[in-house]
Amino acid sequence: MKKLLSFASAIIVLAAAYIFMPQDSDAYKGRLDKLGGHFRNADCHYILEKPTALAKTAKSKAELIELIQQKSSNSCKKTLTAAELELGTYKLPDGQAQTPDKPKTSPAKKAPVSAKTGKMQLHQTYEASLSKCVDGDTAWFDVGGKTYKTRFLFIDTPESTNKIEPYGKEASAYTCTLLKKAKKIELETDGKSVFDKYNRLLAWVWVDGKLQQISITEAGLVKKYYDYGDYKYEDQVREAMANAKKQHQGIYK
Repeated sequence: MKKLLSFASAIIVLAAAYIFMPQDSDAYKGRLDKLGGHFRNADCHYILEKPTALAKTAKSKAELIELIQQKSSNSCKKTLTAAELELGTYKLPDGQAQTPDKPKTSPAKKAPVSAKTGKMQLHQTYEASLSKCVDGDTAWFDVGGKTYKTRFLFIDTPESTNKIEPYGKEASAYTCTLLKKAKKIELETDGKSVFDKYNRLLAWVWVDGKLQQISITEAGLVKKYYDYGDYKYEDQVREAMANAKKQHQGIYK
């Protein structure tokens, strides 16, 4: 009888210890956090299984990461990147699903420069060749027999021409190196106008299938945005900026 009572007491002690033992609130044990997801500790991926109203307030992956870092106590949050988010079938308001590192939308259908007017049109993509590289966000391109001074849409890199700003030379070298080595360059027009008030062509610049604005932003060489409307890839560029700051790249070291 004494042995039976001793065994029962041991069971009670173990059960109480388990109940009152500090628990990792974000270690997945069949429970979901306030956002409706959990970390997979094996690889620090965050799986958003059942997005809650709080999770749905995030408009982009960068904002979702900020929420996770605010609400989670799991140590994985410190190094969480957009590539480690697994959203399943859920799409954020900006249209991003599981693969964040590349723009969801590919370049628009290519179109020739108008034979009648010689002018380029909005929301078209044109094959181009580099004529002259100026700096981190400006270059001259040959398109359809004409040469256009082109301002890269949305981004603003440090100056390296009329005045030298910190990281201006690095931004210029980054862009010029990629453009000079490129096997294929495409310019995609977007926004409300093909040209700005200085008669510069405004375009997204695709270099060998990757958006230059995202590449240089990921490198931490973009200081701010020129946001004068709704642009096709601006959310992806903003996300690249958030990641550059998080990883302390370039300007953000």
